[in-house]
Amino acid sequence: MKVFLPLNIRVDDKKILFVGGGKIALHKIRTIEKYTRNITIVAPEIIGELTGKGFAEILKRYEPSDLDGFFLVYASTNDHEVNRRVKENAAARGIMVNVVDNRELSDFISPAIIKTGEMSVAVSSNGSNVKKSVEWRNRLRDTVINQWAEADD
Repeated sequence: MKVFLPLNIRVDDKKILFVGGGKIALHKIRTIEKYTRNITIVAPEIIGELTGKGFAEILKRYEPSDLDGFFLVYASTNDHEVNRRVKENAAARGIMVNVVDNRELSDFISPAIIKTGEMSVAVSSNGSNVKKSVEWRNRLRDTVINQWAEADD
């Protein structure tokens, strides 16, 4: 069984790579961009919701050398073979990888997050029940977080 330690990682001065430029990447980037804009996307095609947002965009198929210089990598394609290769190539370089939707191949997972100002709340099921993590996050956001925001005013 995979066990993931919840922690916060400093990313303001780190480069993050997304291999894949479709809806799978979009979902993760929406969370990551709340913490850093130092994101590079490598993909043969990048969907409109991701283009022109200030991220580095490299329109090409993935190659192992694309990993050079990155701190974290998200393998976020809809091609399981490409995602597996990204994981293997990154492991050989000592780079941690999140293989989106595959906790068994991932070195880290992304929790369901609420971010308000400098405050963040993360909910995780150890990657085993994403739907429940999102439900808990939404319940927290809709109740406790709204009450805290009012108390901070």
